[in-house]
Order: sequence, then structure tokens, then C-alpha cells
Amino acid sequence: MLLAHLRAASIASSMGASSATSSSTREIPEWSEERTESHRAQPKFVRAMGVDREWWLRYVNHNLLRRNIDLRRLIIAVIVFLVLSMVVFEVTHHELYRIAPFQSVSLGTENSEVPGQCTTWPVDKDGQYTPSHAHENSTIRLESFAPKGGWKKPVGIKIVALVFYGRKRTVDFLDCYLQQNLASNGGYLDEIRFMVHTNKEEDLEYLKDLVSRREEDYRVVESGPCEGTNFGCIWDSVVEENTIYVKIDDDIVFIHPDAIPQLVHTRIATPHPFGVSANLVNSPLTGYEHFHVGAIHAFRPDPSKEPSHLAAESWRPSENKLFPSSSLPKLNISNLKSIDLDAEIFPDRPYYGHPFLLLADDPFDLMKTPMGLNYLRGGDEGVESMYDGAWKSWAIASQQQYSLLKNLEDNAISRYFFGSPLEFPPSKNISAVASKLAAQAKGGPGAEQLYNTQYKRYNLNFVALWGHDIKAALPIAEDDEEDITVTIPKRTHRPFVIDTRSVVGHHGFYPQHDGVRETDLLDRWRAFANEKICTPQNLKRPFDKRCPGF
Repeated sequence: MLLAHLRAASIASSMGASSATSSSTREIPEWSEERTESHRAQPKFVRAMGVDREWWLRYVNHNLLRRNIDLRRLIIAVIVFLVLSMVVFEVTHHELYRIAPFQSVSLGTENSEVPGQCTTWPVDKDGQYTPSHAHENSTIRLESFAPKGGWKKPVGIKIVALVFYGRKRTVDFLDCYLQQNLASNGGYLDEIRFMVHTNKEEDLEYLKDLVSRREEDYRVVESGPCEGTNFGCIWDSVVEENTIYVKIDDDIVFIHPDAIPQLVHTRIATPHPFGVSANLVNSPLTGYEHFHVGAIHAFRPDPSKEPSHLAAESWRPSENKLFPSSSLPKLNISNLKSIDLDAEIFPDRPYYGHPFLLLADDPFDLMKTPMGLNYLRGGDEGVESMYDGAWKSWAIASQQQYSLLKNLEDNAISRYFFGSPLEFPPSKNISAVASKLAAQAKGGPGAEQLYNTQYKRYNLNFVALWGHDIKAALPIAEDDEEDITVTIPKRTHRPFVIDTRSVVGHHGFYPQHDGVRETDLLDRWRAFANEKICTPQNLKRPFDKRCPGF
């Protein structure tokens, strides 16, 4: 009906009109200046509601019908626009809903439910807590493999720790390990340098305060041009002669008392390898070596949907209940399609602050865990898929760390020792000091159980390098891990090796962060440090309020 009226109006208008030009600015009959001003003065919503019908019909005739606009196409375009708008709204809505639990909503409080920012410790409503003394008389000790007479710091060289810094929550108790290893406290580290790689004010303020209380041994190296993912330029300043640098990531959560002395002596005893790494717990490569030598245990995430235990300062896995067998997947090892492997390797996170629970002591149970199932899938899809899963899965990262906690509780750090003595040719790329120290080190500690990565990329979370070697290799690429563990060793024919007696724990790789932070592991590592590493004057407390349900 409306279309018919419009066409009729068009015909009537055409009959009384003078010859029209093709110009888009041609006059419309009876289009007066007075009417134009009246048109301009009318609110848009009044014109749209159909007031001044005569003008509306003339306008339609001029701007629509005489321009041969296809109304059907116009209607289709409007419908398409509306549909696309609805799709965009739905996608945005679901995306916001998906990330909502991870967003910090300002409610006038500094603390919010963000992964890694709540605690399972019994803090009060203001987040305050006095560390427990329940395990002051603990009989648990850390097994040591120091040489007879103990560790003795080498003379004639400087040993500097480089802490690549960005996060305060792990560095807070890493501070206890650094203090334990300072030369001024009987350790090996002459100096601690924090290589800043963050612009987060909260973390920078924490570091400023920490260093101000440790001025004799700690200092800050500003990031300068090193921003974003560029780590290569951080190495530009660490080129001193007669110096061993021990690079430590800020999310190292455990350092065995033997680890740094062992690593330094191996660095001296074997000058030929370009770099010597510690034995990382939570690494794809060493993780599956640990899997084969009995250092990994059958832990799975708590299947409950809410906490079933009280808030406590605890690190011992034995204090948790066992994983209920009724919640285990029904696995047919001959048919991996019998279960959803992705759902087991990358499981949903049950609740903030959840633990991992140990299965009954059946060796086959290991195959029902994230690491075991990822290993089985690797048998079908290839070893690279296995390593990729171990790098991405928060559950595999957590299982390795809970296994380390159990091994510490069992006083069995030697479960991680694999590898063997390796012989290397005389190197043309070492300094006279390094050669002299290597000759003096013969028959001494270091290099007892090494693993050659054979130019395969390894994680650069904890590694010892000579300053003169770094200087000769500059500039280091932005991807310093690839450069130091693969590219430079290939170019110089100097391998990258792992000292398997130097055991350290690593919290998580980037894809694992959110999941690992939602476990209680950070609390457990802090509790372990308080009991076994920190001095009574340096006990650590949570930064955050209590997790919901505890």
C-alpha cells in the first residue's frame, strides 16, 4: 500500500514538473526557501514520524524513486545489518562472560578474585597473617650431595645472580633462597642483580623496597630499551671477565641448597659447553626424563567443586586425602579414544586454591594422570605433540610441582638425577682463566651427571654462563632462549648441557599461568620456604585475601 502511494505521488509530481536535469541538485516543484528553512528547523524525530506528508512524499520522490533505488535491496541490506549487529553483540557478550572471572572489577578494594591473588592460608578479613610455627621441630631434612668437607666457593672469580624480574609474588620467597646462597651468608653468590622487565607499579614498588633493605648485596638494573618480549638486550651489560652469571627467572619457586654450588662447579669443570642449565622441575624436556626415572607421581586435580579442607599453612602432600578412585577416567590403554584426552590433559579448574591429590600407590595409575595421558597421546601423535602438551598444560605443570613436594617430603631429591659424565674436546672459545680453573678442578665436584640437549631447545629459567662467552656472542637475539640453547651452540660447536644434580622448581610457562595460579601451589611453596629456607626474621606472608570457601 505504501509503495503504491509513493508511486502515485511520483507520477503526479512528474506531470507538473519542468524538465529535470541530471544534476542531483535540481529543483523540486514548489520547493521554496521558506519550506527549506522550516524543514531544517524541524527536529529529526518529528520528520521521521511523518509530519508534513506533502514534503515527505516529494522528498521520497526526489531522493528514492527518481534515483532508481532498489527498495528490495535496501530492505535486504537493513536486515543484514541488523543480523550482523546481533552476532557482534552475542560474541562480545559471551567473550565478556568467559573472561569475567579473570577481570579485576573496582569495588573500592585492592584485592579481587584474580588468579594468583587469593590465598588458602588463614588470613583475617584484612589479609593479615602471623606465620605458623607448627613445624618448627620438623624432622624433614633436605638430602645433600655436597663433597666431603662441604661446599667451598671457588676463588679468583666473581659469581653474580641475574634475576629476570617482573613479579613480586614469587620473588618474595625467592628472596629467602637468594639470601641462603649469598657469599656473605656462606654461599656462592657475590651479588644479586634484578634485571627489570616490567612496568607494573605494584611490582616495581615491591622491588624498590626489597632492594632498599638489602643494599649491600642487591641492586636493580633498569630495563632501558628492553621492552615487551625482547629479552636479548638484557644480556648486553653482563660481559665481565672472570665472572660466572647465574640467570634465574623470577618464577623459580624452589632451589635445592646444592643447586647453585653444583651448577658453578660444573660450569668450571666443563668450560667447553656454551651454557650449563639446572635440572628444571616443570619443563617439557626434563619433565619426561623425570617421568621415566620415577620422580613423577600420580597426582590429579581435586575433583570437588569447592574446598573440603580448612585454610592452613601447609606444603606436605601427605596431609591431603587421596584422590577418589570413583572419579578416575575409565581408560582402555589400547584405545585412547575411550576417553577425552584433551579434557584430561587440559582439565577445567575446579575452584580457587584447589590442591592436587595423590592416587593409590599403583604404578599404572600414573597413566591416568595428565602427564601419563599426554605421554600416551605422544606415542600416537609424536614426541613433539607430547612436548607441546607439557609446555601448555597447567595440569602437567602442577603435577610436576606436587611430585617435587612429595619427593622433598620423602627426602628423595636423588630421584631427579639422571645423565652421566660427559667428555668434551679442548675448546678454542674459552678464556685463560676458565682453562686454568678447569685444570685445577679435576677430581673435584661438578659434572658428575650431565645431559647433552644435542642442540634441542631447552628452557632458560636457570642457567650458568661465563661473562666472556656472552660478550663474544653479542648481540643476543630477542628470543634469547633459542639463541643461547640452540643457535649459538650450533654456531660455536659448543653444546648446551643440563646438570641433573642441580634441582630447581619452576612455577609455570606463559600458557600455564592462569591454571597454575588457581591451585594452592604458590601457598605451598611459600610454606616450604618458611619452614626450611627463610630465617625467622624473614618469614613470608601472603599478599592477598583468603580464597572463597576456605
